[in-house]
Amino acid sequence: MNNSIFKVIIVDDEELARKMLITGTNWSALHMEIIAEAVSGQDALSIMEEQIPDILFTDIKMPYMDGMELCNIVTKRYPHTKIVITTAFKDFDYAHQCISLGVSHFLLKPINRNDLVSTLLKLREQIEKEKQQWLEFDHLKKILEKNHSFLRERFLLEFCENSTRSVSTEKQISYYFPNGIPCYIQVTLLEAHSSHAGNLTEEEHLLQDMKNLEFIKKHIEGMKNIEIFADHNHHLVLLTYSPEVQVVSLCEQLQRSIYQTSGNEILFGIGNHYDNFYKAEISWKEALESLKFSQYMPNQPIIIYQNDIHVQNTGWTSSPAELEDIKFYVKAGLPDSVQKLLPSLYMESDGGPISLEHARILSMTLLSSAVNVANDIGIPLDGLFSDSGSSFLQILLEPTSQDLRSQTSAFLIRLATEIAAYRTNKSKTVLWEVLQYIQTHLTDSSLSLGSVAEIFHMNDSYLSRTFTKELGFSFSKYLNRLRMEHAITLINTTDLKAYQIAEAVGIPDAYYFSNCFKKYTGKSIRDYRKGTT
Repeated sequence: MNNSIFKVIIVDDEELARKMLITGTNWSALHMEIIAEAVSGQDALSIMEEQIPDILFTDIKMPYMDGMELCNIVTKRYPHTKIVITTAFKDFDYAHQCISLGVSHFLLKPINRNDLVSTLLKLREQIEKEKQQWLEFDHLKKILEKNHSFLRERFLLEFCENSTRSVSTEKQISYYFPNGIPCYIQVTLLEAHSSHAGNLTEEEHLLQDMKNLEFIKKHIEGMKNIEIFADHNHHLVLLTYSPEVQVVSLCEQLQRSIYQTSGNEILFGIGNHYDNFYKAEISWKEALESLKFSQYMPNQPIIIYQNDIHVQNTGWTSSPAELEDIKFYVKAGLPDSVQKLLPSLYMESDGGPISLEHARILSMTLLSSAVNVANDIGIPLDGLFSDSGSSFLQILLEPTSQDLRSQTSAFLIRLATEIAAYRTNKSKTVLWEVLQYIQTHLTDSSLSLGSVAEIFHMNDSYLSRTFTKELGFSFSKYLNRLRMEHAITLINTTDLKAYQIAEAVGIPDAYYFSNCFKKYTGKSIRDYRKGTT
């Protein structure tokens, strides 16, 4: 038997009803603990932002937010929480409407102790069974089968970026290629090209990539020894496992078809083919270099790798992990991290500087990534150069490895700083608009985290985290604080009664309002008024 303690929350606007549930059984003997009581649905949701219960008891008819609405919200946000409806006999038929909302059980008021214990035992058994099922092999196998395609694509992407042979890699290849490991590999990278790419949002980029991906999947449907998927940098990855696939001809067909259908232009970078599957990484790098060249050659959108387009045959390569770290730091707006890590990329393992040729390769790679990052976010590059009229070409023509490092580092740090300022200002602007909206609609009783998030087209979890990060407290505490401060103003300046003040601050339930006020000020409304007269 599972010895974990199950958390319980009781929601009912009648104090007597809550007390009867609390004293109705020995909760600890059932390995359960009542972690909170709530007098309304909104009160319960505020509590659940901090603590998620295993079981939720709720009445149906409550002021401000009834049990039906609460059940609807809880089943969507917290699908693993079991809900028990407590209802009077006359509402019993009405309560059964909650079945469609995921309610687990019903208890008739006044609640019989034996019925309560029986319900709790059933719920405990159900929760324990679900937790156990999660750990069982058959359940995990279903999840694996459901996600097989995604896991295969992720493995192939990682394999192309790092094709190191190992026992683990060989097992994975055997698993994803049950009919035998291919003896041939060629990598082609595809990228949407548009003069307006810098103005596209991340969502628009992703939708464009998905549209192109689906189009190509339909085009190659039925073809053997070929597959395509997306990577994390707005590229489509085309892998071919047989020389029978005419890659160049296929790319030409795709380019014409996509342009004729949608008007979208596609760039292609084609790596060499190899008779060794473990050379996928080499073909990947060649395809990536070819794709870079196609970006600067609009009249030649399909580039096939050749040794003379890059000094890849020197045998020198920079650290992929550190390069990815630099790209991440720039995109995340972390200039200090860029400044700290970048110098090591321009050093050999013995501590000396890398050659001028290698430094140019490294700087070209970093600056090319910077262009992509700036375009994705929508930051103009012109203002980031140290001197007006400067360009990437001038940076790459620096005469020494140290000068290349210095100029590249300065540019990346300026870009990371600009990105940090852009994101901070954007986040604060949105939050300021949210705060203004809350203050303007303070008296609206339906104001909640979910309703505000919906109005500003945000995820409610993201809005909740943003509040906590920027203000130091949750959305519900902020809203409650505004309402209580407004209530204090009304008490000091008007003769309104308590229930009238409650309605005026957006809390129609006078009982709930009184509890909130006392928690906030430490005094009842009557005592507070006496202290101010």
